[in-house]
Amino acid sequence: MHQSGDASVADEPEAVTSGNKKLTIKKKFVLALIAYAVLGVLAWTTLSDEPIRVLDWNVRLRSGTLLILGLFAFRAALYFWRTRIEEERAGAKPAD
Repeated sequence: MHQSGDASVADEPEAVTSGNKKLTIKKKFVLALIAYAVLGVLAWTTLSDEPIRVLDWNVRLRSGTLLILGLFAFRAALYFWRTRIEEERAGAKPAD
């Protein structure tokens, strides 16, 4: 999907507001990790552990689901770290 215009989601990491409450990138990251943990617990308790055939490998359904959720959590962590580093670099630049 291609975004038109100059602004993107990455340009405004702390721009989300809800009424008088401001969602910082850290709060969004914590909420995302909590959501992934809840989904992981639900997947663990509701899915069977029967193997399914994926190409030439037998993958357990429960393990495969947890792996995918873990990849999404890792992606969220990378975004959080990248945003923090960019904020630190922007704050360390000398004023012109």
